[in-house]
Amino acid sequence: MCRCHVFVVNRKTFPYHLKYLFAGTTPGKSNQERHISLLADIARTRRGDKVVFYLEQVGFFGIFEVTSDEPLYVPQDGYLQEYLDKPLIYRVQIKPAEVYAKPVSEWEAIDELPEKSRDILWSLLYRKLKGKRGCSYLFPNESERLFNLLRKKNLYKTIVISKGEYYTYDAKEEIIISKKGSYKYKGSLRSAKEHIQLGKSEGDLQAWICWHLGRDSTLDQIAPAQALQWFANEVYAGTGTQKIDILCIVKINNFREFRIIEIKNKKADSQQLMKQTQRYIWWLNSYQCESSDKIKVFWIAKDFDEKAKDCADQLKKSEENKGLDEIKLFTWRSKRKELILNTYSDHSS
Repeated sequence: MCRCHVFVVNRKTFPYHLKYLFAGTTPGKSNQERHISLLADIARTRRGDKVVFYLEQVGFFGIFEVTSDEPLYVPQDGYLQEYLDKPLIYRVQIKPAEVYAKPVSEWEAIDELPEKSRDILWSLLYRKLKGKRGCSYLFPNESERLFNLLRKKNLYKTIVISKGEYYTYDAKEEIIISKKGSYKYKGSLRSAKEHIQLGKSEGDLQAWICWHLGRDSTLDQIAPAQALQWFANEVYAGTGTQKIDILCIVKINNFREFRIIEIKNKKADSQQLMKQTQRYIWWLNSYQCESSDKIKVFWIAKDFDEKAKDCADQLKKSEENKGLDEIKLFTWRSKRKELILNTYSDHSS
């Protein structure tokens, strides 16, 4: 199953991304050396994931592939920063996968509505409506549709470079081209993991989970590494402000399960959590789930109020017909920068 990330670039930065083959996120023109929301987004990248660039006011270019084992941190005075319009403090290295010259415009990708509402690239639409994210997710079906748009736009003809050539951007023609020459990324390979301060904020907890999904056995009880197909954080679930903290797709016995992870850095309000999760289930059922798919819910909090189990039971009963299969409650604490999970029943006994 394909995981794809969309990185936003501008006319000044795009040629550097192409020449040096990296993607990154920026805190803007602020002096922030640590930005946990940006880190949570890029922490979901894995080696082999696909990358598409969105060049502002032009369109979507691709397709590239992540080669970094983990996201890198680059200080504001670090490698290539002086040439970029804004500092890119978190980065991943990439390589060509299927590189096409012509972009797919925003109108072609989003505004030209397909016949079926399920074929709309909802993740890109929500990003457009709600503001930019330097590194956005795409659902598997969305990435395949965007890839196919790129292929058809370019008549399935890729740009393949050989040794002694590099990619760059032709601003006049608004296309990717190849040129003679050689560029190599020579920046520091300093891990960005040190910026995650587990216990400091909900954003840090989200970043820790995104970084460790499929890598740390602690999280196997939520999404087993061998079964994990796809995941993303801050997943828009409707045109309102509601976002699923983390959503995973796992494959168990050839059946898909959508796993909703809601996290709290404090004691959870169970009534609020129940209503919130219910809306996410409705959205998944309407726009993502097939009839054979199941939904599991995981509430992770510092603690729960006395209504937690009743609220979970009530939600399960009301949404079983929409594929809700199970709700699990965990409490969490940190120990030596690691996450410790306990089932709520064990914790409260």
